[in-house]
Amino acid sequence: MTAESATSQSAAVEVHLLGDGPHAADVREDLRCDDRILVQSSDEESASPATEVDCIVCTSVDVVSATPDGQAPVVVVLSTADNDVISRVYSAGATSVLFSTEALSDRLAWVTGLSRASTDDSVTTTDITDVAAGFNDAACVLDRQWRVVEATAEFCEFFGADPTLDGENLWATCPNTRTTADRCWRAVLTGDDAEFEVTLRDGRRVAVNAVPLRDGLALRYRDVSERTETERALDRYKRILETIDDGIYILDENFQIAAVNEAVLEMTGYDRETLVGEHATILADESVIIEASAIIQRILAGELSDGRLDVELETADGSRLPVETRFSVLRFNDGTHGTVGVIRDISDRKQYEQTLTALNSSAHELFNSQTKPAVGERVLNTATQILELESVVVFLYDESVGELRPVAWEGTGSPPSIGPGDGVLWTCFAECESVHLRTDEQTLDRWDRLEAVDSDASNGESVAIPLGEHGVLATSSSGENAPRNQSTLTHLLAANAEAALDRVTRSIELKRRRGELARRNEELMNLNRFNELLREVNRVLVEADSREEIERAVCERLVEGPAIAFAWVGSYDRVDETIGSRAWAGAERGYLDCLSESPAEFRTEPSVVTTRTHETTVVNNVGQKIQAHQWRRDALDRGFASVASVPLTYNEFSYGTLTIYATEPNAFDKQMRLMFEELGVTTANAINGAEAKESLYTESFVELDVHITSQNEPLLRIAQALDATVQLEGSVQQTSGSALLYLTVAESDTTRNAEILSSLTVVEQVREIAARENETVVEVQLAAEALPSRLADFGAVARTLTARPDALTVVIELPSGSKIRTFVEHLREWYPGTELNAKRTRERSIETQQSFRAHLRKSLTDRQFEALRTAYFSGYFAWPRERTASEIATSLDIAQPTFSRHLRVAEQKLFDNLLADGHQTTR
Repeated sequence: MTAESATSQSAAVEVHLLGDGPHAADVREDLRCDDRILVQSSDEESASPATEVDCIVCTSVDVVSATPDGQAPVVVVLSTADNDVISRVYSAGATSVLFSTEALSDRLAWVTGLSRASTDDSVTTTDITDVAAGFNDAACVLDRQWRVVEATAEFCEFFGADPTLDGENLWATCPNTRTTADRCWRAVLTGDDAEFEVTLRDGRRVAVNAVPLRDGLALRYRDVSERTETERALDRYKRILETIDDGIYILDENFQIAAVNEAVLEMTGYDRETLVGEHATILADESVIIEASAIIQRILAGELSDGRLDVELETADGSRLPVETRFSVLRFNDGTHGTVGVIRDISDRKQYEQTLTALNSSAHELFNSQTKPAVGERVLNTATQILELESVVVFLYDESVGELRPVAWEGTGSPPSIGPGDGVLWTCFAECESVHLRTDEQTLDRWDRLEAVDSDASNGESVAIPLGEHGVLATSSSGENAPRNQSTLTHLLAANAEAALDRVTRSIELKRRRGELARRNEELMNLNRFNELLREVNRVLVEADSREEIERAVCERLVEGPAIAFAWVGSYDRVDETIGSRAWAGAERGYLDCLSESPAEFRTEPSVVTTRTHETTVVNNVGQKIQAHQWRRDALDRGFASVASVPLTYNEFSYGTLTIYATEPNAFDKQMRLMFEELGVTTANAINGAEAKESLYTESFVELDVHITSQNEPLLRIAQALDATVQLEGSVQQTSGSALLYLTVAESDTTRNAEILSSLTVVEQVREIAARENETVVEVQLAAEALPSRLADFGAVARTLTARPDALTVVIELPSGSKIRTFVEHLREWYPGTELNAKRTRERSIETQQSFRAHLRKSLTDRQFEALRTAYFSGYFAWPRERTASEIATSLDIAQPTFSRHLRVAEQKLFDNLLADGHQTTR
């Protein structure tokens, strides 16, 4: 109900306006527009009005204090002010403070009593406060100028006011109440009861009842702070529930749905009206309800604080949604209980778990892959089928060419190999760091031009990941409908791939090492068997008495070795220029016939090559180049897979070749080759020894007269240097390899001989032994091998050797049965120009021990024999000596010098008979 004055009323409100400025002008203009307001003219404006007025209106703070006391009410209209300013205004005597000119005339009319509210005036002020006091309410009654007419004690306590509050302006005395002023104005101007809530300046929330009276206003205040806070909390909680992504639900104790939030509606597709009031089985199976009920009972019994279940909800469209629900007991005010819970959509998590499970299964398959390309194929299948990547390339590093080569891929086109400097993929591998890719290039054949981008600019799924030292996994994906955390899963796949490639590498290396170990073990076993075999061969060589027996025994023992099928000894015929077989054993099967029938086709056969080069020849694989070599085809026909041929050479003299054929390729490694070479040397030594031994026991021998003019012979150079005839008396081969020669130089100057010989390079040392009439005996140590040493290597002996400045003549003794032609050929190889002047066969005289003693006794005088015999039996030749020469001379009753002379002559004659090489030198 309005409180405007009736138009019939002739009375007007006289207002004295104080203040100046634009704001005062606006207020004046607003007041003059209302016929009920009479504003004094400007020339009459002063602090004290010229006549009595109904109301004073101030438009600034400063003029309030200038208003006269005890007169009309003072209404202050400000444009703005803070609490401190408002308090000063009320302290200065203001009746009311307004911040708007809205309804200003009506407010002035109500304050001055010009307008009255149409209210029941039968209720007195005392009645109102008495009733309020009965309910312990904070209540008061105000007059038109907001002065307290009467207030309850509870009111004074509520606002902390003096009990003697009557007559005081409420807004000035109780500042906390000022927040209710606007609503109080509204109540008195409309004449309607008002109920509202406001927050006091001290923060308390109060509920206010305003009842307009005929000449004032009744107010009742109730503190509702706690209820308001609860309501706010509930409202806040409700807003939270409606905004969170997880579903919230409340069930009663019969599992009827009492409440759900918006997230539950979005998950299930139902509307709120459909769900609320329905049994929970609308969403979950009965088995889930039973399981949840059992958990609720345990919670009520205090065994659990809350429950958790993974279930599937049936949505409005009939599909199943995997969710996780956590719930607990909710107790109601009526003593019953229900269930409050949270539902979380775990579809992504379930998919992620399924992807991880599939990835784990893929990892098992990865680790079962036996080759790196197989790992690449498995990685590709996993990336495209499980991780749903659109384009994938698996690159593996090829160390032989220094490039990343694609081994498996999915996408448009074929990816190129990636080398140094070929874009970001090579950088990813070389620096071993993952790189996000800009995959503008849609075809794989242009992926060598890919560029790196920051992770923020990438879609997060296009990435290149190094596979350790093995290669790179490059992927491209738009990310649409991809599994959750696709990039993380891709890195996990790459880590599994790297581990699988490491395992394959280790497996290959382990297999290689096992193979190498097995090969070495087999080689060692073969070596052990061959060592045993060689020891057996050496034993046979020691026991053999002839060359034929040696050659046959070596072949027979060799074919007993592992994988040895055939062995033979061949010698070269210099006249026919062919190789003939001297002995063989094993599966020959006509192979030697092929060798003799087609020598031209067999010129590259190992035995022929070794005969020609005098070096070991090994063919590891006979099966190679069979079109170009007839001997290889013949060998393969007989099951020969590898061949080794070693020369039988002793001090540069060849006794032929030993050739061995194996049934396996690469049977003759370095160790085996060395063993066979050693066997060749041992066999040649044995043959040489056998022939030398045979020459000692034969009754006949061959004697050759040889003429040598080659400068290769040191003795000829010595004769030329001395310009004299030099005769060999004897020779001793020293362990150091040098030779001592005892030479007789005819008609020579001893001092000059020593100087000349010392100047020769071939002579290391010269000693004079004896100087006789017309000749000198010297000992010469040579740095080069001389003819006597070479002859000894062939089992030959130089019976006489005379060197003159123009030539050297020597009479050589050879064992019966020696190959004279071969021997002479070897002499000519050493000494070009050598000529054979004569050949004779002689019978060797056989001397018994008795005849040797008789001959020796005949050559000695009685005194010489007595001295030699006495010295022997007296221990003179023992070490250390048992008797000295003086003691023996005393026994013989002769002088010591006489004994020594007889003994020395006897020794000379003994050694002449024992050691002289077929010639006797006069001493």
